[in-house]
Amino acid sequence: MAPCPGDGDWRSIAEQTSKETDPAKLMILVEKLCCALDGVRKEKSQLPAIPTGPAIPAGDEPRLFLGD
Repeated sequence: MAPCPGDGDWRSIAEQTSKETDPAKLMILVEKLCCALDGVRKEKSQLPAIPTGPAIPAGDEPRLFLGD
């Protein structure tokens, strides 16, 4: 598929697609929608990763004292 120009938000393209009855125009809109969604996916994959490690640095964990 050739690169698509950014001519609208994927939601508006999806809305247009849902209302289109002409098969030729529908194919064009579906291609635009796929391209727009690929762009969204690409943007999301470039976001910085969310740290998944412990919230408290190692060695600074609260200590439980039993039997005091």
